[in-house]
Amino acid sequence: MSQLLEKQSVRSERLPRLFRSRTVDYTLLVVGVLVAAFGAWTYLVPAGWVLAGLSAAWYLGSWIAGGVLLTAGFGLLGASVRDRSGYWTAGAVTSLLLATLALAGAVTAAVLLIT
Repeated sequence: MSQLLEKQSVRSERLPRLFRSRTVDYTLLVVGVLVAAFGAWTYLVPAGWVLAGLSAAWYLGSWIAGGVLLTAGFGLLGASVRDRSGYWTAGAVTSLLLATLALAGAVTAAVLLIT
């Protein structure tokens, strides 16, 4: 009789909540932006300024390193947002999309450096 009275329930799988500090995520993002900004500065600096005579490897290398750091930072941030909420949110998806774009930029700079 107890089997007839038991209500059927539907469960959706939720990811476990993991709480951790986002200090590493934000540090990687800030350092990545600074490194990529240095690459942009060495690319756009006028010919008379300091470090204007650097080769293309300097700014392309900075863009590669900055892109890799931004990929790691946005990837960790997206995973942290997902872990904290327990499911995929718009913030987590956006962060992982930005990580993908940063990686694509780093790969593009690497291809330009190689060719």
